[in-house]
Amino acid sequence: MVASATLTDGSALLAISDYSARRSVVLRSVTRRCAPSAGFGRHGIATIAISSGLPRARPNSLGAPSGLWVNAVAPRNGGGAIVAGGFGGHWVLGEVGRRGQLDSTFGNGGWTVLPFSGEATTIVQEPSGRIVIGGGVGGGCCRVNSVAALSSRGDLERAFGRHGRTELHVPTGEAGIDSLTRTPSGDILAAVGYGNNGCWGVALVKLTPSGHQVPLFAERTNRFWRRLGFSAFVGDIYTGPHGFTLTGTGQQPCSEGSLSSAPSATGLIIHFRTDGQLVGNPIRFPSRMYGDVRAFHARSDTFLVETQYADPTQVIVAAHRADGSLDASFGSGGRARIHTPWRGRYARLDTMVSINQANPTTIVVIAASPRRNELQLIRVRL
Repeated sequence: MVASATLTDGSALLAISDYSARRSVVLRSVTRRCAPSAGFGRHGIATIAISSGLPRARPNSLGAPSGLWVNAVAPRNGGGAIVAGGFGGHWVLGEVGRRGQLDSTFGNGGWTVLPFSGEATTIVQEPSGRIVIGGGVGGGCCRVNSVAALSSRGDLERAFGRHGRTELHVPTGEAGIDSLTRTPSGDILAAVGYGNNGCWGVALVKLTPSGHQVPLFAERTNRFWRRLGFSAFVGDIYTGPHGFTLTGTGQQPCSEGSLSSAPSATGLIIHFRTDGQLVGNPIRFPSRMYGDVRAFHARSDTFLVETQYADPTQVIVAAHRADGSLDASFGSGGRARIHTPWRGRYARLDTMVSINQANPTTIVVIAASPRRNELQLIRVRL
């Protein structure tokens, strides 16, 4: 299991977790030039372990990791990183300094184990230092997703939501909370993936800074899809100074066709105000995107990074102009196709977007071959 992020100094940090019930995770730090980061651990490698004084890892039947497992990495204010995942069947959060050591002033020896079953899947730190964390428990039809908030020291904010967390009332499925985004007004947008068997959707939930779900926000976006003739949306979200943008593909109901059929070939770029009201008209373009899509804005283009559902060994990056057309100056006719250096059943790609969201210049694609016990970083200039 590999989680990753680009940190504030431009380095790429990867957290590599074992499938066993270990108490440790390996961190690798790589510079902008793809060399091991000097001063981070030993030759760019550090191991962080959870204290034996914290709850002992134990098997569980809820699909959560019994050992220490990192699902998400995010840059920390002032340098270093925040890591989140699961330990002993509960959510866990840790902080790491610039040199790869645990920050002993955070939580209990660098870690906070939260009293929530399951595992954390995404984190974001606000300018104030507060940490917002999302995760869930279970799977399939019965997964429960929720969001919590902690102080910069790792203390659970009991005033957030109800007793420290807010349960999200969204459709369920094999996926979970894909991302948490803070709007300029301080509200929190949660994008929650749902569905299975190639029929996916993304539900949006808006929370106030105090963790209360904004009434009618989700219903408003659902009505919007229905007016366009779709039952769901597959894609990603990015925020700007005046609102947020959804980019992806409109999806027809699975019941209207085979589960293996492709979704409607209608790509969408849609701008909203922070309250969910539409800005302008939806921009349509030909596209067939199934599930794992990343979107962000750079220069005057919107970039889409799509992991191929049928072939996880390749990623397609597309640059769209404001009208939805492809920017022919990028890649080959507006698209770049990236492959793993290996083939085989277990080879795969994942993406990591540059942290400078205001003006991204590169993205990083991670190629993994578990059978060869190898990882490669592929840096793509925008």
